[in-house]
Amino acid sequence: MTPSMSVRGGLRVGWLHASWPLARLTASEHSLSVSGLMVGRYDFTPDQMVVLEPHGVIPAIGRGIRLRHSRSDYPRHIVFWCRDPERLIARIQREAGFLPRSSGAAAHVMGTGIPVRPRALVVAVATWTALGLLSGLARREGATGPGPFPLLLVASVFLGAVALRRSPGVQTWVLKPGRSVGEIQAPLSALQFASGFLLGVLGAALIVARVAGS
Repeated sequence: MTPSMSVRGGLRVGWLHASWPLARLTASEHSLSVSGLMVGRYDFTPDQMVVLEPHGVIPAIGRGIRLRHSRSDYPRHIVFWCRDPERLIARIQREAGFLPRSSGAAAHVMGTGIPVRPRALVVAVATWTALGLLSGLARREGATGPGPFPLLLVASVFLGAVALRRSPGVQTWVLKPGRSVGEIQAPLSALQFASGFLLGVLGAALIVARVAGS
C-alpha cells in the first residue's frame, strides 16, 4: 500500500486565500494535491513539481510552503500555509515519498491578458443586464419579495461557473485558443461558492414570500 499523508492549513492561489483550516494538502509517492474552500483543487505529479520551499519570514504569521511547479495551466503563485514548513516538507518527502523531479526546463509560461473570449463576456453581460432590467420592471409593478429574476441571475452565474469548470465544450467556446481553465480556477471556485450560497438565500426568501402572500 502506497504511504500517504494529509494535513490541514491555509492556501493562497494568486490573490485568493483560504484561511486555516479551510485548506488541505495530501501527498503520496505519485501525487501531491492542495485544495481550499473557494480556491479550488490543484494536483501535481513529481514530474510537474520543481521544488517545495519554505515561504515567509515571520515565524508566527504568514509561513508556508511555496509550490514551484512547471504546469503552465496553473497560476504561478501557490502557497500552502502551515506552522512549520520545513518539517512539513520533510514529511512530504520522507513519509509520503513525494520527491519533485521537474528540472524546470519546461518554462512556466501562462498567456498574458484575460483568457476569456470577448464574445463570452458580451453574452454574459447582456444576459445579466437583461435579467437585471426585468427584475427592476417587476419591482416597479409592485412585486413583493426577491422575485424570480434575481434568482435567475444568480442561478446563471452559478451554472455558468460550474459549466466552465467541468465542460470541455463550454471551455472551448469561452476561452481563447491555447488558454486553460486552470488559469482562472481560483476565481471560478470563489464565484461558484458565493453564487451558490446566495442562490440558496434567495430561493428561501422567495419561498417565504410566496407562503406569506398565499
